[in-house]
Amino acid sequence: MKGKKAFSAGLTAVLMCSMMAGSTNMTYAASTEKEQTGDRETVNFWYLWGGDEASYIEQIIDAYNASQDKYQVVGLSTPDQQKVITGISGGNGPDITDDFGTSIPNYAEQNIAMPLDDYIEKDGINPEDVFVDGTMDEQVYQDKTYAFPISANVDALYYNKDLLKAGGYDAPPKTMEELQEMSSKLTTVEDGEVTQLGAPLVPNSYWWECMTFADGSTFGTPGDLEIDNEGFRKALSWLESYVKEFGSDAVNSFVTSGQAKVNSAQDPFLSGKEALRIDGPWFYKMAEDSGVNFGLAMLPSYESEGDKTYNYIATSNFYIPTTASNPDGAWDFLKYITMGDGAKMFVTLKGDLPALKSLLKDQDVIKASASYDVYLKALSESSLVAMPNILDGSDLDVTLTNAVDSVVLGGSADDAIQEAADTASGLE
Repeated sequence: MKGKKAFSAGLTAVLMCSMMAGSTNMTYAASTEKEQTGDRETVNFWYLWGGDEASYIEQIIDAYNASQDKYQVVGLSTPDQQKVITGISGGNGPDITDDFGTSIPNYAEQNIAMPLDDYIEKDGINPEDVFVDGTMDEQVYQDKTYAFPISANVDALYYNKDLLKAGGYDAPPKTMEELQEMSSKLTTVEDGEVTQLGAPLVPNSYWWECMTFADGSTFGTPGDLEIDNEGFRKALSWLESYVKEFGSDAVNSFVTSGQAKVNSAQDPFLSGKEALRIDGPWFYKMAEDSGVNFGLAMLPSYESEGDKTYNYIATSNFYIPTTASNPDGAWDFLKYITMGDGAKMFVTLKGDLPALKSLLKDQDVIKASASYDVYLKALSESSLVAMPNILDGSDLDVTLTNAVDSVVLGGSADDAIQEAADTASGLE
């Protein structure tokens, strides 16, 4: 799961309904007796994963249940975010569940997620010491902590070795300027159509965030958004020149078609038609299976940054609903799966990147994927930048994506940034 894309359009309506039931929900939580499973207290755990991933979660649940005799976690695969929220709002949901860091502001505002600060203080935990730098940014809203991260998502640069060699390059770009130069030289157009994309424009997310952050820029903080920052201006100005060079119709047609085929056999990188690609660790196995001759490298920064590297960080997390009937048991399991043995099991079984600092150099984790020498280095050595954790986070993402799309369609970077800044001024 990639955190920034998680919020579904219908979720807002569900959350609004939860406000009407807020006081009833709290009464329910306070009055409901804890379920018993034999001599143990039941902890109901609904999780969004299904299929093979659900089996990994069940293995973690089994290990936790075998590790102690006070609580019995009962798992339920519920790959429907709205169903989870509806259950919580109605007072008959889980004691603990998972989601994405970008959801936290809304869950906090709508009384869906319970603050964890009392538990954290009681157990003497300093999350900033425990979790990878930057991963707690999405878990905190208005100075209260609502969740702990289970995985950290960062990106890396995939490159097609054969296409680079044919273009006269024997190594991936070392700077963002070189990446932009290579993007043009590795793009081919025939009869008005792009037949080989040199630029990492597919998928149409990730790249512009990473290019924005590559000089240390950010989109600001809650209450002080900075849409017209130097990095975003560099990214869209480069995109504008690239589109003018090859034609907006040709570039847009390739990107639109490629986006519709992402992660399929016809994906432009997997089918050998995209030279450079910015993507996450989940893409590595797909690239391997495709047979394309590829390499993987850290994301480059602009020359002005010297040896500094930057990366966009997003998280998956666990939180305790306000209507949990057994919050103490949920907290105990939350600690196990995010800070204890369950965290390592999650990473090694599922193949996600760890959010726990202690796992960055764990040999079992390092061996879990051939891609981890790059991704773990990005986690441990790069400055990790999150998007502003605001209530209207999904609207901010749409606003910025629309700015990028307008430039792909032939618009100017100046106009796109101004329109995005105007729109974002009304976001909270």
